[in-house]
Amino acid sequence: MGIPMINRRPGMAETSSAGELTEAPQPKLLGSIDLDTMARTPTFAEDGPPPWEVDKSWLKHNTDARKFVDVPETWELRWLNPKTIDRAGFRDWQTVSASDPRVTLKVPSMRDPANLIRRGGQSGDILCYMPKHWVESRAKMKSEKAAKMMQSAVNRQEQFKEEARMGHFGPHISVGESKHPSHTMAEGKTMEKEVT
Repeated sequence: MGIPMINRRPGMAETSSAGELTEAPQPKLLGSIDLDTMARTPTFAEDGPPPWEVDKSWLKHNTDARKFVDVPETWELRWLNPKTIDRAGFRDWQTVSASDPRVTLKVPSMRDPANLIRRGGQSGDILCYMPKHWVESRAKMKSEKAAKMMQSAVNRQEQFKEEARMGHFGPHISVGESKHPSHTMAEGKTMEKEVT
């Protein structure tokens, strides 16, 4: 039986929609690959040396944002989790906009519809920046606050020892020797990262 062919004769032109479905798009030349650039890109063979011995920049962590963007050297970059932003806000960090003329995005797929740079998809971490001298100032304030709190704990410990020696807690309470535990820990800034 087949499909009825009302008012159709053999050799009659097909409708425009049917013609569009049968026509395939023609190939276009988009560009060429520069073989010199490919030759400069390091490749690592299984039997060759490890990549961190060949290219020292390989030692940077995979999440180092400077692998994905070119920004001014005066910027300190951080990936901020959207849940942390919802809970605590940006805390003076500024979002890195992909449309900023100072920013060159190396991986276009990291741009989201709002021109933010994200890792891990549209709900992933947001790339933010702060001037480096701001970060140094904040670190100085934090270390001063930590030193003040540590000294306060040491002072309270010494006060307790003195009060126990004077008998404020009863005749059977005494303190032999005490040392604040923070004095046994090393300062993080003085430690050097050892690469093996």
